[in-house]
Amino acid sequence: MSDPGPLRILHLTDAHILPDAGARFYGIDTAASLRTVIQAANRRRYDLVLFTGDLAQEPVAESYRRLAGICTELQAPCYWLPGNHDDPVLARSILGATPLLHAPVLHSGAWLIACLDSTLPDSAGGSLSARQLELLNRTLNGNPERHTLIALHHHPIACGSAWMDTMILDNAEEFLRILQRHPQVRLVLHGHTHQAADAATRGLRVLGTPSTCIQFKPASTAFALDTERPGYRWLDLGRDGSVETGICRVAASDST
Repeated sequence: MSDPGPLRILHLTDAHILPDAGARFYGIDTAASLRTVIQAANRRRYDLVLFTGDLAQEPVAESYRRLAGICTELQAPCYWLPGNHDDPVLARSILGATPLLHAPVLHSGAWLIACLDSTLPDSAGGSLSARQLELLNRTLNGNPERHTLIALHHHPIACGSAWMDTMILDNAEEFLRILQRHPQVRLVLHGHTHQAADAATRGLRVLGTPSTCIQFKPASTAFALDTERPGYRWLDLGRDGSVETGICRVAASDST
């Protein structure tokens, strides 16, 4: 039997889609920018796509319909989870009738992917509810043999920007303690910070990915935009638990 090779994942995050085609987010046409990122990413084959929140900037039905239309260009199944700008209930209602998928746990080959909801109503910061933590515990306890990726929107460790770190996952300590008890967890993947990051904490690898639209300036005390281009992350997850990954930046779309 031939080796199926690594599980190939495309990570997209923080699209901030607006309901009006003429609207701009800090001067950027976020829909056009997402489309440009997807077109660039499509040069590579993927087994699945993870979209880790802030799908919409204005969480109304038309924003999610526009997102779904753009994502028809993806060439692999796409699974999403909500960010702080999203309305999770509305997003599930609208996207449930589209090819965009929502599932708390995915099994693919030797890997398990847990997709967590870290959103808090009316808050830019994040937290994992008792229900989400119980789901995480139950999933990890029940699958000790599967290499595991944890995906969520909010960053669980400080990114180094003082203003952004006020919106960190507020119960990150409890979250990380759970992960430490399960050696099958290979990495944590998040959005929210609009920055690329590859850090380690307590033996865990934590990866952040650029936004598909605007980028935030690293190590900034107050809110500031960066000049970096939009981007995405690719990951090759080996059957032996190995992880290869990289960031790809793309030419910014028309912002006029």
